[in-house]
Amino acid sequence: MSSVAYSQSKRVQNLHLTRERDRRRGQELAAFVLALLPIACAFLVYAALHVETVRVGYAREARTRTLAEMTEESRRLRAQLALASAPDRVAAAAARKGLKPPRPGQIEYVGGAGR
Repeated sequence: MSSVAYSQSKRVQNLHLTRERDRRRGQELAAFVLALLPIACAFLVYAALHVETVRVGYAREARTRTLAEMTEESRRLRAQLALASAPDRVAAAAARKGLKPPRPGQIEYVGGAGR
């Protein structure tokens, strides 16, 4: 005799089944989120402070560079002013233009006490 297994498949009808929410799973998820929330907030605060520190550092470096450039420009301009207003240079430039020193009585002081 041969042994033949017969199987009949019967379709399962799940018409009356309803899915229920697992309250424990929701509570575990809420507890997990609440546990990670302070850590995430601390990380975000740290990142914001770090970004602000880097931004302030770049701004400070730019201002330091600008100050150094302005100081150098001021030094250069003062040297040019001192060179251009030297009495010997002014006298030589006036002589080239044909100007003569003023005679006594040609200079009049305006305002202030007479010298």
